[in-house]
Amino acid sequence: MVSPEQAVNDAEVDPTNRRPGASAIALIIAFIFLGGAIGYLVGVKGSKTATSAVDVGFLADMSDHHDQAVQMALMELAHGQDRTVKGFAQDVLLFQRSELGEMKALFDNHDTTRPEYDTQRSAMAWMGMPTAMQSMPGLATTEELAQLDAARGTQSDLLFLSLMSAHHEGGLHMAQYAAEHSADPRVRELAARMAKYQAVEVQEYKMAQERLGASAGANAVSGPDRVLPMPGMAH
Repeated sequence: MVSPEQAVNDAEVDPTNRRPGASAIALIIAFIFLGGAIGYLVGVKGSKTATSAVDVGFLADMSDHHDQAVQMALMELAHGQDRTVKGFAQDVLLFQRSELGEMKALFDNHDTTRPEYDTQRSAMAWMGMPTAMQSMPGLATTEELAQLDAARGTQSDLLFLSLMSAHHEGGLHMAQYAAEHSADPRVRELAARMAKYQAVEVQEYKMAQERLGASAGANAVSGPDRVLPMPGMAH
């Protein structure tokens, strides 16, 4: 598996040179859970350290944020067409599952547990922006997730890129704040790493959107019924 550092370096050299999506979804899922286990083992090592509302709040909110990214990546791998975009989805699965494992270990290290899933629970109060969990920046709505699940081929590719770009940009805001204000240096390092990689990925997604959008426009049949459902990018 390509390391996150190598993925960033490869993107800087040639953002379009992505590995294709895996041919077997079952094999990918096996690697996903392996990545989560490895992430846990990486995060669990080390002595207990300082904690704060920022540390625990970030871990809780980013865990929910990552869960949705994994959900969308699985949809793209199942229904997408473009090899590069499916490679992006594979990266999301592998890296964010690994980071979920790290966050689980950090929860344990802070003697706390991840909150039960609740779309109405209070989120982002740790950074002075309290909101319901379902309203966190970048999260796709129920309707947008249904659109992505129903899309096929290039429509799936374009919807995934649009939704994941918004998702990453919303997550960047949280990660950057945690990287500056967390008490635990391991949380700060994890948050900074997330912000670095996701900023690179957003640029890659934009380039792929331009390529696929131009291709779709050139092949589109003229007429009012030929419309690609591209949801807005809420931040």
